Order: sequence, then C-alpha cells, then structure tokens
Amino acid sequence: MIECTHVYKRYKKGTNALYDINIRVEQGEFVYIIGPTGSGKSTLIKLLDGEEVPTTGTIKVVGIDVGKLKRRQIPIYRRNIGVVFQDYRLLPTKTVFENISYALEVINMRKSQVVKRTEEVMEVVGLKEKGNAFPHELSGGQQQRVAIARAIANRPKVLIADEPTGNLDPAKSDDIMYLLEKINREYGTTILMVTHDLTLVNKHRKRTVLLDHGHINADLAEGGYVQHDQ
Repeated sequence: MIECTHVYKRYKKGTNALYDINIRVEQGEFVYIIGPTGSGKSTLIKLLDGEEVPTTGTIKVVGIDVGKLKRRQIPIYRRNIGVVFQDYRLLPTKTVFENISYALEVINMRKSQVVKRTEEVMEVVGLKEKGNAFPHELSGGQQQRVAIARAIANRPKVLIADEPTGNLDPAKSDDIMYLLEKINREYGTTILMVTHDLTLVNKHRKRTVLLDHGHINADLAEGGYVQHDQ
C-alpha cells in the first residue's frame, strides 16, 4: 500500500530533511508518525502526496511510484489520498454540505452521486443535521469532522491526518480518534496520522514510527508504549 525505500530528501537550500527512510505500511493499517518539530514529519507527508519528490530512493503508494509522476498526473494520483489538516482548511462561505460536496464536484462526479455520497459521509461523521451550517457556526471538533468527511468523500485508499487533534481539547481529541478508528475499521482505509500528542498515542495504541532529525529512531508495533521524553 505504502512503501518508502531508502528515501533521502535534501532541499535546494541545502537542508537535509530525511535520511534513508524505509517504511512499509500494509492496506488497512493505522500508523502514527511522531517526532519533535523539525524531525521530517511534514516532509514525509509532502513526499507521499506528491508535493515534493525524493532526492534519492522510491516512494510507492497504491502501486504508483510517486516520485516519477509528471505534474499533470498528480491531481489524478491524489484521488487515492485524503488529507486532513490541523487547521481544517474549510471554505468559510460554503455550508457543511457544500464543503464536502465540492471535493466530489471537482472530480466531475455526477450530481446525483454527489448528493448521495455527501449525505452518506455526513452521517458517518455525525453531522447529518448540520448540512446547512457554515464553518463559523461549528465548534472546532465539528469543523474537524467536516474536514474528515471531505477527505473521505471520494473513498480514498489512504487517509493522511496531519495533527488532526492539534487544536482540540482532550475530550474532542478522543472523539476524533474514535471517528478515525471507525473509518479505518469499517472502510478498511489505511491511515497515517502525524501527531505530537503522546498521551493520545499511548491511549489509542497503534503501530508508531518515531522520526528524529530525519531518521527513523523507532518503529513500534501496535500496543507499544511511547515514552514522553522522546
């Protein structure tokens, strides 16, 4: 499903971001990517979604060699991937329904299918009654649920969640985790979740990859406990 083989990333300004990254994630896995600021987490996400290309090494997602994609091929490739950000990135002048349906309209899904699928994912994330609400009328947790609904609307094979609980209190963070676990379990969606929240990682234990200064320092099997001094 996801395979990084001897991946190095050096930016043009000379910054070395990743060194010899080797990760294999199977279909249906739920994996945390953790590490301090500057450890390479953001670079790894950019490589996976095609925003950046590795300096050396290969990255394959759903069998596609991402580093070899031409620029015009990247939007089509990204239909395989949903991305959820810490800051939600919702369109403020569109309703909940419109924010979600827009993600389907841009890939030219038929209107009848757009309506049906949008209603489906609104129910999945528990926002069935909020379709006409605007982002500013929602709590932070609800806004993140809209962002997740939008990310899974096209049934991506992979969901990348970049600090999805970073702006939420512990109770709402747990709610988002239960939702992501539900998506992983019921849809079989492969999930990579980048997070700083070690309390959450230790409560909802999954396979955990620890990055530090661009290196993989640990790859802990599901159930492993992460020390807070890491």
